Amino acid sequence: MKYSLENVSSQPELWKDGDPVRPQLGVSYKTYPGREVFGLKDEGGDYVAFCCVARTWDVPKDVMSLSSLTSEEGTCYIPYTVWSLKKGSGKAIINALLDHVRNTVKDVRRVVTLSPNTEMARSFHLRNGAKEISTYIVTANFEYAL
Repeated sequence: MKYSLENVSSQPELWKDGDPVRPQLGVSYKTYPGREVFGLKDEGGDYVAFCCVARTWDVPKDVMSLSSLTSEEGTCYIPYTVWSLKKGSGKAIINALLDHVRNTVKDVRRVVTLSPNTEMARSFHLRNGAKEISTYIVTANFEYAL
């Protein structure tokens, strides 16, 4: 299936109520300068997955450090919440996001997740080719090769 990645930060009606990973983070947090929301569309024009990302200067260990490290010029690209509406689209949005970073985002040197420290998140990222680089009480970081 062919998908397209779109920046949907300015369309919160598409995603603001759907985040099962970090529902406590509102629209203003997810659209703060240095943070964006992406949607993955299928061939029929339906959104099948969403991903919130932040640019940071270093790898965050929790949401508090994500807040303080966010910068529009940051060299780390941090997917901090991903959710899919269709089987397989979580992997597809991560791959599309990696292509987006490789092809269009300047000065980014690393793509590292800020994931919940759960077996589901761990299995998901390891299956998708990421390396687990750190684990904390409530979060874990997985790095994807650029």
